[in-house]
Amino acid sequence: MKRANHLLIILSIAGLAACFNKVDPAVDTLYFSSGRTDTLRSQAISKLYEHYSNSDKTKEYYEVVSKQTGDYIINYYPAGKLLTTCNDPGSGWGGQYKNVDEATLRRLADLKIKLDNLRSYVNTDSIIDDNEPRIDVKTNGHPN
Repeated sequence: MKRANHLLIILSIAGLAACFNKVDPAVDTLYFSSGRTDTLRSQAISKLYEHYSNSDKTKEYYEVVSKQTGDYIINYYPAGKLLTTCNDPGSGWGGQYKNVDEATLRRLADLKIKLDNLRSYVNTDSIIDDNEPRIDVKTNGHPN
């Protein structure tokens, strides 16, 4: 009986642990959970650039995850010069753009490009291109 109780406790702890989000230590994530949807989405790239430029730059990936109100993920992989977006978590990654170095990310932030207008901007930009096939990126968000 004692062994069964121990096993039950261990299984209960394992079940509870599975309920919590796993955090990838290679990703530096900034979370938002309040604010106006349009404001959060219009500031996504600026917030990502600010988050990245203020970091110690020791992580592989940097991202901003807006839960509930903004409902987006924007992820930056500096070594690969990739910017990956998810405009609707649960629906998968929306777009991935190559040739995005720190200066390009800063330019996007300075121009105040809105997350919802990023695809249009990329279509007219001569440096940034769509990345196909898409490369899997590490994230602490839930794009799928």
